[in-house]
Amino acid sequence: MLEKIEKIFKEEKVLSIEDLKEKLNIDSAKEFVELVKHVGKLERKLVITQLPNEKFLYVKEALEIEGVIRLHQKGFAFVYSADLGIEVYIPKGFTQSAMTGDVVLVKVDSVYKDDRNLEGIVQKVLERNTKYTVGTLTNAKFFSFVKSDDKNIVKYIKITNAKNFNLVDGSKVLVEITDYSKVSFEDHKGIIIKSIGHKDDPGVDILSVIYKHNIPNEFPQEVLEQTEKISDEIKLEDKYRDCTNEMVVTIDGDDAKDLDDAISVVKTKKGYRLKVFIADVSRYVTEDSPLDKESANRGCSVYLADRVVPMLPRKLSNNICSLNPHVLRYTICCDIDFNTKGYPESYDIYPAVIKSKGRLTYKKVNEVYADNKETIEEYKEYVPMLKIALELSTKIRANRETRGAIDFDKPESKVVVDENGEVLDIVLRERGISERLIEDFMLSANEVIGEHFYWMQVPFIYRIHEEPKMEKLRQFFDIAASLGYRTKGKIEEIEPYMLANMLRKFKGEVVETMLSTILLRTMNQARYSINNIGHFALATKYYTHFTSPIRRYPDLLVHRMIRTYLFNGDVSDQTIDNFITRLPDLAESSSEYEKRAVDCEREVDRMKKCEYMLKYQEQTFRGIVSSVTNFGVFITLERSNIEGLVHIKAMNDDYYTYDQKNMLLIGRRKKKVYRLGDEVIVKVANVDLENQEIDFKILKHKSLISKK
Repeated sequence: MLEKIEKIFKEEKVLSIEDLKEKLNIDSAKEFVELVKHVGKLERKLVITQLPNEKFLYVKEALEIEGVIRLHQKGFAFVYSADLGIEVYIPKGFTQSAMTGDVVLVKVDSVYKDDRNLEGIVQKVLERNTKYTVGTLTNAKFFSFVKSDDKNIVKYIKITNAKNFNLVDGSKVLVEITDYSKVSFEDHKGIIIKSIGHKDDPGVDILSVIYKHNIPNEFPQEVLEQTEKISDEIKLEDKYRDCTNEMVVTIDGDDAKDLDDAISVVKTKKGYRLKVFIADVSRYVTEDSPLDKESANRGCSVYLADRVVPMLPRKLSNNICSLNPHVLRYTICCDIDFNTKGYPESYDIYPAVIKSKGRLTYKKVNEVYADNKETIEEYKEYVPMLKIALELSTKIRANRETRGAIDFDKPESKVVVDENGEVLDIVLRERGISERLIEDFMLSANEVIGEHFYWMQVPFIYRIHEEPKMEKLRQFFDIAASLGYRTKGKIEEIEPYMLANMLRKFKGEVVETMLSTILLRTMNQARYSINNIGHFALATKYYTHFTSPIRRYPDLLVHRMIRTYLFNGDVSDQTIDNFITRLPDLAESSSEYEKRAVDCEREVDRMKKCEYMLKYQEQTFRGIVSSVTNFGVFITLERSNIEGLVHIKAMNDDYYTYDQKNMLLIGRRKKKVYRLGDEVIVKVANVDLENQEIDFKILKHKSLISKK
């Protein structure tokens, strides 16, 4: 049996115990025990080694793998092989000329029994995936060169067409890399594609980040021409239901201009009727038109500190499609009847024309719910409906919590800038009652639409969320159990309600920040897919994105399918085949472009927070430990969500070692422990604008848990 197992490993390279059990057709407990013993023998003989993901890797012979490389700014890298499901550490100096995102061939030359596990060297770059970059130009006597803003491109790019642009030092430029360096002492070569502006000009910093993340920033001429031809005339057509006399309102942020959704709520004999009206964007953006192709290429709108990079031209996003008050607008309505307990009992989906009776804001609706007399007077025509809406929202939320939906109520920060892009303030954006109310109504509509088209058994696009990562989940439960919080049931058979119950158990306790942060990090990223596997965090079997077609391409696709399948009654083989062919790639690209937008938004956020903290060097702040690593602790400041690092080298009161299993830094002599959620007073030691890093020094530390 031992030889047979080794032969299987030689062929497959990576296997779990369960994989082996299946390949060997093992059924009995006795045979399984023998299998485990043989695997142990092979591990002791260094024929195989166990990986962090609990699978075993064949290492008896030299191993070469292909994977995507991810470089760290300090020079080392990791290469991930999707086929084998493993990651290889590449030391500094052994990455060849590879850049993050390149496909490389790696020779694994060391196997460790520690956290790093595998180490190798890059043999060669197989596929380049970085063609364009943004950087700062410097002119020398005989040539010009660009230092890329991308930390992963450490070499300079020698420019061959600088004379064509006649730019001064410090100009920000978009560069195409034409020749990649082949030896360590050689620079890359490239050409300037576009001048973005001087690095010191207002707004150029954010514009540079937009280009760096390859986000389309200007609409092609054919898109603008198509947009110009779109009529802004809106008529009460027969196929649209007339809802212009109903009490319909929008509730959005103060500065929102692209109003996707409006609501109407009334009480009925059986309970409540909620109408969610969503801008009918698919009427204007037709399949394969220039507008459609550009929208798909953008994927979503990107919201930055001083601007929005819209998915659609502003004539559509801020005007024709936006559900502005007191004007006619085409919409698609999800009309849901709820019983008195807040459960949906029936629904209808139809096109409707509305005339919004008011552009309400979250801030003022929250004031209404807080009994602010001035705002109640200002909103008096809306107050009766707002009271009914709150009744229904409260019941919907309670029902969602009962079924086990997980709600990480984590406040986000907002960067406030002036007209020149200078940071005025960083404020926390709280989710008030009105924000939750709109969220409840939008989630309800998304679930109804998702379930309807699932049972129609037609090609569709869903918003899915897979189960948490098992290794991280096990770590969470171990840490929670060590603090006295246990759950019933097997981790391998995890259900959303088990995690929701855990969140409720420690809500309000001193460990809440720590445990909820660890739990949040176990979660997978939600994504788009044509395969409906449900949404784990929302504890629902059916979910899609229907409510934001102005700013998200998948929602526009959903609207197009509603129009095709439902309103036009077209479920022909040709139509089905068309969507079957198109949807998988569009789901994948939409997920990818969503991540691109999030990365861009986070980078601008970090950049502006660094600018803001420049004013506060050497000043002290109160914060909490938000992450613990082997190289130090990250601190998040109260009231601003600004995060910075206390490097382990700056923690000179002791020698600290990292306990990965329990996510702790422990002092060897004094046994001082740093955990997630610990309270600290810190001083701003340094702000590095170029690398977008803030360094803190800890002045006071209050441990979260004593005697643990």
